[in-house]
Amino acid sequence: MDKDLMVVEYLKIYFNAHPEQVPEDSNKAFELFQQLHKKYKGKFIDSFKQKSEKYVDRFFDDDKDRYL
Repeated sequence: MDKDLMVVEYLKIYFNAHPEQVPEDSNKAFELFQQLHKKYKGKFIDSFKQKSEKYVDRFFDDDKDRYL
């Protein structure tokens, strides 16, 4: 699944659980959705990057004799 779609699904779940947090004004609601999407997309990418780096580091540390 695309990272954008995953973040949208997280936001859907959050706002379905907390509908009172959605502003009545459609422009304000749109701005809120954009801000949260950008924020969580950045966190999602950072988390994925850290997990990938840890995996690669662990892989090469375990098998360092193979790649010399």
